[in-house]
Amino acid sequence: MQLPDLAIIALIEGVADVLPVDATGHALAVSKLAGWRAGTIAASVHLGAALALLLYLWRDMAAIGLGLWRVRRRRIEPGTVLLLKAVTAALPWIVAVAALGAVPVPGLGDLKAVGLITIVSALLMGAVDRMSMTVKRIEHLERSSALVVGVIQLLALVPGGGRVAIGRTTARLFGLERPHAYRFVLLANLPILLVEGIGRSLHYYAQGLGPTETDLLAAAVTFLLVLLAVWLTMAWIRRAGLLPFCLYRLALGAGLIALASV
Repeated sequence: MQLPDLAIIALIEGVADVLPVDATGHALAVSKLAGWRAGTIAASVHLGAALALLLYLWRDMAAIGLGLWRVRRRRIEPGTVLLLKAVTAALPWIVAVAALGAVPVPGLGDLKAVGLITIVSALLMGAVDRMSMTVKRIEHLERSSALVVGVIQLLALVPGGGRVAIGRTTARLFGLERPHAYRFVLLANLPILLVEGIGRSLHYYAQGLGPTETDLLAAAVTFLLVLLAVWLTMAWIRRAGLLPFCLYRLALGAGLIALASV
């Protein structure tokens, strides 16, 4: 694949997976229009996205590392608590996907249904973001609430919902400030991306499919695009909320419904 092709795959399978827009609809649209699927490159894309989140969340990673270091002295630091919350929110998805064997992949025949779900999800996301209280930071979120976020994220197994969008919407229901809700969902999705990327890589390696130059390039392109996209998204959320993402998802849903009739 050429660099522009890899960039498109990175956008639909990597960037869209860490923004409140849902990757499934984009993947279906590209599959319908160009006949592309990520295939084995998906592992590299997930790992590239995970590395980008590790760098973007470097302050949280430093706090987590310090907290884990001080656990040996039987001291519970804020970083350790943060890690427990993130893992608690990630665990339901990891367990569910392990039980299913893989995330269900919709076919082109599901375009209309995915489009309708995308539109409904966009409306709910916008309504909750606008009406929810804005009084809490991540440190105020209880582990039981983090678990609820993780469980409700399972609704994203239905194509069109969007794991990050659903997780962030649920976090807003618990009163997290807009940037803190997004940051927490990114933290919770980091273990998911790592497990998916490493798991797929090991699976392909067991089949004799080691990493190629294309895989490495895909990971690098995804890393750069995700890092830029998350930074821009967080800056926008701090200033203007989720309205542009809601409008974009409404347009995406309408586009998918239109494609279903072609």
